Amino acid sequence: MSETFKNLTGPAITLPQMLATRDWRAAQQRQLLTEHPMTSLIWASVRIPGPIKTGPQLIAGYQAMQQHLLAQLGDRVVAQASFDRPTGYEFYIVAKVDALEVKQALMQLEQSTAFSQLADLDVLTLVHDQLHQVSRAGLALPVRPCLICGGDAKACSRSRRHGLAEVQHAVDTIITEGWRAG
Repeated sequence: MSETFKNLTGPAITLPQMLATRDWRAAQQRQLLTEHPMTSLIWASVRIPGPIKTGPQLIAGYQAMQQHLLAQLGDRVVAQASFDRPTGYEFYIVAKVDALEVKQALMQLEQSTAFSQLADLDVLTLVHDQLHQVSRAGLALPVRPCLICGGDAKACSRSRRHGLAEVQHAVDTIITEGWRAG
């Protein structure tokens, strides 16, 4: 295992903890969009393989990404916050911006900096009182590329095409390079 992964400081996370975080996240998202109608919600969460999801270099990278997005959105930001959870750093930005425009901008961000590949950057709105996530497929955008082979990341993950050590090595390289906006 790489030096960066040896230095991750968080606890090993279990599946029940990840599921509890997912439920917490959905409740937060619904509350934010209810409190701020006619806005788009950007929610960023970690995309790190293995049981440990936190560490100083990761948090610094996510915070830099958050600051970059806040600067890009400027006075259109209505609310924002971050959470340093055992299951990983998360942040949200509520903005008065068209959801499709935001998703396309986030896709460009993903393509311009490797570090953003380590985050799930979701764009949500409230449609008929239900959370609606703007998807790549819905915009006819390409699938998220695998960090190893460049293929469909979901397909590689589901089939476990690449071993955990190989994926962690790729992630480690990205973490070491840190956040660099393109």
